[in-house]
Amino acid sequence: MRRVVLSAFALSLLAASTVPMAMAADVTVIVTDAEPNGRGVFVQLCTQEEFLKRCTLRDKAAAKDDTVRIVFKDVPPGAYAATAFQDVNDNAKLDRGMFGAPSEPWAVSRDAKGRMGPPVFEDAKVDVTDKPLTLEMDLD
Repeated sequence: MRRVVLSAFALSLLAASTVPMAMAADVTVIVTDAEPNGRGVFVQLCTQEEFLKRCTLRDKAAAKDDTVRIVFKDVPPGAYAATAFQDVNDNAKLDRGMFGAPSEPWAVSRDAKGRMGPPVFEDAKVDVTDKPLTLEMDLD
């Protein structure tokens, strides 16, 4: 009986090791319509829990021309939404007007727009798989 249990255990380990594991992929975010003034364009790739907050995957690049490209390496598979803004006044934050709307150029993946408030994750989400992904976003 012990040999049968060990053999079944060995077979289950072998079967588990042959199941393909989901691999991480690179996600490239291309932000267009930036003001080519050298000011930073901040880009984030957010999970649903992080959306419209400070996200774990974030980077910035100076806008030397009207297009900024940021590559997030080895992003685990899952649902994400990208956000971007150009920091016109160089204070490292997205400034907002009196009613909370952004007062600096900004964008959200899939051109998601809110109705009487910010966009929702479902409208902005993209699925990251094991294949490279490129997102293009235009600053408003």
